[in-house]
Amino acid sequence: MAPAKRINLLFGGLVALLGAFPLVYSLVYLERAPVIQSPATTSLPPGHPNLPENHPPLDYARELAALEERSRAEPQNPDYRTRIGNVYYDMGEYEKAIEAYEQSLALRPQSPSVETDLATCYHLLGQHDRALEILDKVLQYRPHFAQALFNKGIVLHSGRNDLKGAIAAWEELLRTNPNLPQRADIEQRIEQLKASQR
Repeated sequence: MAPAKRINLLFGGLVALLGAFPLVYSLVYLERAPVIQSPATTSLPPGHPNLPENHPPLDYARELAALEERSRAEPQNPDYRTRIGNVYYDMGEYEKAIEAYEQSLALRPQSPSVETDLATCYHLLGQHDRALEILDKVLQYRPHFAQALFNKGIVLHSGRNDLKGAIAAWEELLRTNPNLPQRADIEQRIEQLKASQR
């Protein structure tokens, strides 16, 4: 065999061996690697979707500290208060989320997304009348706001057991938002509620 061919053959074998090394190493490493359990999943509210098994832990404390610092630097910026409320909401700390959302709304009134999230917190705390009051207020100035209409149906259904009211809210949602991506799901919910009344 010519020396050039021998060098090419040796070089090709070396490349193949080195190319396989990361695969073999990762298979051995992953087999021995401990499964990371996210401590955040144990503090999530009931019904909150769990993180994937190997998801890195969420650091709510670090995120809150950074947002609080930004909020102090820009006290007139409602977005930081909203984001703080969102973090507390994700943690299941609904009272603290309410406080942050209300601070945001004091800086920027009539923010339908923030008010809808605020209403959701009240609903999750069992204060359904307050949740409906806020949602109705949103729907006065934004009558076709999809999330408020959807959440109103949820509060009426699960908080008040008002099936007719929930159906009416969701039918209004479909009427005023014909291209809603969740249309099929909402139609199914409506049919289930109607069937339960027969």
